[in-house]
Amino acid sequence: MDALTPIPTVPTGTVAHMAVPIRQLQFRWEPDYQMLACDDQVNEFQGAPKTEPSHDLTHLIIAACQHLPWEPQGPRELVCMAEYNAVLLENFFDKTCNAVIFGTTTDFETLASAVEYMDWFVNEHYAPFPTSAEAAFLRFCRFIDPFIVSRLFPYYLAVKRYERNHPDYRQAKYQFQFTSHTQPAVDEGGWLAQWSIYRQLRAAQSALGMVSSPQEFRVEQILKQVDQLLTDSPPAIAPAPHLTDELASRLATIEAQLTQIDHLNQRLAELEQRTRLPEGSGV
Repeated sequence: MDALTPIPTVPTGTVAHMAVPIRQLQFRWEPDYQMLACDDQVNEFQGAPKTEPSHDLTHLIIAACQHLPWEPQGPRELVCMAEYNAVLLENFFDKTCNAVIFGTTTDFETLASAVEYMDWFVNEHYAPFPTSAEAAFLRFCRFIDPFIVSRLFPYYLAVKRYERNHPDYRQAKYQFQFTSHTQPAVDEGGWLAQWSIYRQLRAAQSALGMVSSPQEFRVEQILKQVDQLLTDSPPAIAPAPHLTDELASRLATIEAQLTQIDHLNQRLAELEQRTRLPEGSGV
């Protein structure tokens, strides 16, 4: 990832190797020019942007999932769906940041809260919308990739943190170049947010009867290993030979943080209790 001043750099981590095709993604956002590119699909805009850099970046994270409309220009029906996808993900990310990282809210049911907001988006803000709010959400759940969007979340977090800490953030220049499989480095707060994002999206998909893919199943096994680690708090963890490199890396990282285990246990227990989708939420 490249970052033009003054956005802070998010170190590029390992690249996950999965069966789905790798998408090449580029993001450039300046006061008088913006560019979003996914492979050979390039969207360019001249002049002062009407949207925030963090919002525009979610369009590109949606593009990484491959099967959801993401381009902010084109036929109205596709733009409506692209904006729905980006705004839903943006609100979900933003509310998760507020609950998990910034501590400005105690509402940890961030996906359910974002979905409620999208009813207004469909029925009023973007009316007439090409589908119902329920149909739009079902399509979102069907094609969103919880693993990809939670893994790319640190890019959004870097931009959001800059927006919150710099009143002149719209005069800044932002540039990222990454792939749909890039795994950026993340701090403890960012990982807690990733953990919450992934689990809420998978809970919504499971509630709709959508089974886990092999990749998601492996991630869920990783989370179970992490849960066991945090529950038992053993003095040392030796990853089993069959675990993936990603799991081994994650467990090794947690081992190094055992001195902070009480704090981490408290945060994770709170997330476990509060991020479950309530019955009757429609997801």
